Amino acid sequence: MGSSPGIPQIKISGQDARLSPVMIGVGSIFMKIENSGNADDSIVNARLALLGTVTELHDIKDGKMVKIDRINIPAGSAVELKPKGLHIMVFKMPETIKDGSEVTLHLTFERSGEKQVTLKFGKWANEKMGHGH
Repeated sequence: MGSSPGIPQIKISGQDARLSPVMIGVGSIFMKIENSGNADDSIVNARLALLGTVTELHDIKDGKMVKIDRINIPAGSAVELKPKGLHIMVFKMPETIKDGSEVTLHLTFERSGEKQVTLKFGKWANEKMGHGH
């Protein structure tokens, strides 16, 4: 690589949030993250602007959901957060969060800083259920 560190260019689209059909206060968040810049970046934290919620970055390894420390977004590529793959899990959501509730997700990128995304929670369609339920 050259002496210039480069700059990531992060664009978030297609965000989708789903309430768990089996666990109250639990949800999954999906989206597409594009990095059209010339430097890698990573999501290092995600949080909802809701008191008491716990938000974790997850992946599927050997068919099991596992917590991970970061989601890498390489330069010049796109990463899809989707069922049965990389995604964001939310736990301990207030009971006021129902189908149709809108929330703000704060994503912290290692190089690009914080980006906010508005999400609307919906229900799982049977064919989209992603965690072996």
